[in-house]
Amino acid sequence: MTCILVCFPGAPRPHEEAIRKEQELDAVLGRRVAELCSSAQEPPSLNTVFRTLASEDIHDLPPGGGVYCKAAVIADAYSQLCQASGERREKGQNGAGQPTGTHSSSALDLKA
Repeated sequence: MTCILVCFPGAPRPHEEAIRKEQELDAVLGRRVAELCSSAQEPPSLNTVFRTLASEDIHDLPPGGGVYCKAAVIADAYSQLCQASGERREKGQNGAGQPTGTHSSSALDLKA
């Protein structure tokens, strides 16, 4: 596929309403990814998140590509949630910042 970008001083600019809707959709997708990850005992895979979102009726998705046009937004939200979740597990805290009361032993601890 070839894309030609023509730039000149009088070129049309994105409409403010379109920018606002795009930002709202990104926020909706980010919240939905967070809901999917927090509602499961084990965090779902990114593939599972995509399949779940693709099966849902999400308004204002781009025509022709649907949820897959927003793959970067979904993957970024998922990555941030996994990183934050991993940091909480390392600190021994749940999502509310409270101690989990569990201790995970590594293989090295078991050998000692």
